[in-house]
Amino acid sequence: MRVNSVQSYAFAHSRAQSVSNGSVSKGPISTSNVVQIVFTGGAKNLKQLASITPENNGLGLPEASQGGEGVVGYEMPASFRKHEGVDARSFMPFWEYDNPKGGYKFVIHREADYPKGVAELPDTMPAKAFYSAEPGETLEVVARKLNLKPSELSYVIQSKPNGVGPEAQSRYCLIEPTSVKGHITRLSDTTLGETEDISYSLFKISANNPSYNKIKGEPHYFIYTPNLAKASKPYAYDSWGNGPFEAEIINSDGMRALAKAIHSQMDVEEFGHFNPASVVAHDRIAHSYATHISNMSAGGNSAVNGVKVHIIAHNTGRNYQGLTSDPFKMLAIVGDASDAPLLKGLPEYQTLVKAMQHGIDNQYMLSARERSMAWAVLDPYLRPFKDGAGTYNVLKTGIAAAATNPSNITTGTVSHTFDAEMRSIETPDAAKFLTGDYAAIETKSVLNGSTPANLALDNPNANFGRGNNGLTAQKAGFTTFRYDGTNIEEVIAAREKNAKWFTTLIGDAHSQGQDALNRLFFNEGQLAEGQKVIGYLKPMQDGDKLIMGWGRPDEQKGYNITLEGFKKFLQRKDIPLEEKLKFRVVTGAGKWYEEAKDYKSIVRIINEIETMDGGAFKGLVMHVDGFFPNRLVGCATYGMFTSRREMCGITPLECKIAGVPYAATRTGGPVDYTNSSNGFLTKEVVEGRPERYGLTWANSVDEIDDARCARQADQISDIFAEMLEEQKGDRKAYIAKCKKNIEEKIDWHNNAEYNGGKSANRAYLEDIFETHKSWDERPKNPLKRVAGEFGQFKEKAEDIFKVTAKNRTMKIVLTVLGVVAVGSGAYYLYKKQKPAENNTAINKVA
Repeated sequence: MRVNSVQSYAFAHSRAQSVSNGSVSKGPISTSNVVQIVFTGGAKNLKQLASITPENNGLGLPEASQGGEGVVGYEMPASFRKHEGVDARSFMPFWEYDNPKGGYKFVIHREADYPKGVAELPDTMPAKAFYSAEPGETLEVVARKLNLKPSELSYVIQSKPNGVGPEAQSRYCLIEPTSVKGHITRLSDTTLGETEDISYSLFKISANNPSYNKIKGEPHYFIYTPNLAKASKPYAYDSWGNGPFEAEIINSDGMRALAKAIHSQMDVEEFGHFNPASVVAHDRIAHSYATHISNMSAGGNSAVNGVKVHIIAHNTGRNYQGLTSDPFKMLAIVGDASDAPLLKGLPEYQTLVKAMQHGIDNQYMLSARERSMAWAVLDPYLRPFKDGAGTYNVLKTGIAAAATNPSNITTGTVSHTFDAEMRSIETPDAAKFLTGDYAAIETKSVLNGSTPANLALDNPNANFGRGNNGLTAQKAGFTTFRYDGTNIEEVIAAREKNAKWFTTLIGDAHSQGQDALNRLFFNEGQLAEGQKVIGYLKPMQDGDKLIMGWGRPDEQKGYNITLEGFKKFLQRKDIPLEEKLKFRVVTGAGKWYEEAKDYKSIVRIINEIETMDGGAFKGLVMHVDGFFPNRLVGCATYGMFTSRREMCGITPLECKIAGVPYAATRTGGPVDYTNSSNGFLTKEVVEGRPERYGLTWANSVDEIDDARCARQADQISDIFAEMLEEQKGDRKAYIAKCKKNIEEKIDWHNNAEYNGGKSANRAYLEDIFETHKSWDERPKNPLKRVAGEFGQFKEKAEDIFKVTAKNRTMKIVLTVLGVVAVGSGAYYLYKKQKPAENNTAINKVA
């Protein structure tokens, strides 16, 4: 493909490729504020990119904002569009609150109540206004069913209501159907050798949406399947990623559908001829995307030839890898419809059917021979997806695809340091049981950015948390600020004033009782979920310091390290009591599972601090067990982020936006962008090899983790002491740190200082997608399939042994039936055979 011309603010209907900043409708895509690239030859467009992610903060829905990835999902394509002239469009899986049927969902807005239709809908709607349809029922069908005009219904994604009952209010996102629909075919996950058709359709976001929706009218899409629509979050499992493996199959179906839609169905006028040459696939749910396009290409679908796919592993911790020991479930993800007749034609088919029905390792229903037979057939096919623990791993779908088709498929993470950690045996838990797999391929990683404007520190109308809480009711007391290049001390003064406002609200609420303290942070719906505050903070005075850390409720985030480090600081003999009493520490995360080890540690440590020295330290430490508003960084003196492992770290970047110096553990992204001029780092990585702590792998997981956390807590105690010394001086060093942070270029298009001399945008576009090269230079050969081939189970004479006992010679001929590796072990199976006529045999050692 060659570029014939570049046209600004023009529209060419034939093969026009455009960037949209407005509504994507069934008419030609909007071309306002774009640089138009016109191509010939029907090839892929190098100036178009698809971004697939399960989260996007721009929607303003809590389900799409579970962690830092929601920031990336929103900001990356927006930055490509705004700063690079790239037609970057975002795609998400469909989801709905309380939609067990799996049909579409609608919001009802009768003309009598809303004569102007969707244009005047409020930001929240009562639960009674939402209707779940049967699968296949369209808007027109439902309108007739409910005796409504079609104009009184809209397709919608409903968020969980804040409260219970028909009047409980829900946030929502209005969506519109597109012409893209169809079905994908995959191996059945219930009947071996059969296929299953999964219907899908593509929706786009509506230009009419609530005020909190920042991407309304932008090129943003949702892929629907009935099973995705049953999920209450866009992962098809809970927010910690620990749902059943069936969720991985459901998400894989979504990726198959997107691969077909993006590369075969959107190159029409309705979508402005969207035909992207590049795809960025975020997180575990999108890892299988590369496997699917490899299968498509190998099967003769040339629509994906030449496409470059980059898979970003946002979290390679063991809990985020997507694991199963069931090969039949993995087949449903990586298999192809063409495998169905192959499976049925295998001589071992009936044994495989039995293994699928009862479980391949079921010793009661399958003989050792049958189990070995099933493994002998399936293991060679699935071996590319097996990790170092012998389990099938969803992240291996991306790793294996990059190893098989490295010219078109790449993978990596979101910082240079964490890239090295997940490949190193010195940090074995960074990508547990995948270290060798990542080390064996070329990974490509880019330090991601963060867009300062999205934190709303200068917006007096912005709310705190989910809204309808005490903080939002008192938001007028929050002093907004904006840095103009000269007023750093005004920024610091505003934060100090906000710290007093914040802690005074906490102190007043605490004096009224626990319920009042909980209501300060949470609305009725959150309170009904059990979200609450543990501990409290005394109001701050001049010279006091507020240390703040926040993130997901996840063992990765290591809140226990922060709190244990603070406890050790308070126990130090070299720090006067009056200096210790000037500190306040608050951590916050989404609602914890209360049996989690770290949650129990948080509760225990806070209790220990509050009872130390006769209660001298009550009111110095607090944990918010529920959604923590990141906008509260505008109250902090320092940030504190003590992750066990950290890929990029959005929260320290949010500190920079507010001009807040911070401390972090020495892992991942914070190492890339933290130094003595802007913050503090611990001396060593958290999750080192057990030998560093005088232990071995024979010690328990908890013993190793406790030793690691204790070592880090000592170093965090030292950092608290360094913060104290910095504040006790003339504060020039502190002011310099604040200035350095707020002036650092961390946005996607200008974070070159900490990204190897090139911005994140340019690194992705040039180093990974090579958009500066021509289409003719793209590798366009058909891709190879990622999976292996089905194995064979052979029986042949191997050994005959002569055994003598009690003057009787027992002649036994043993036949090796199979040697099948399963994880780190093997099955050696034998059967008796009549001795040879001459009573001799050749002894062969397997």
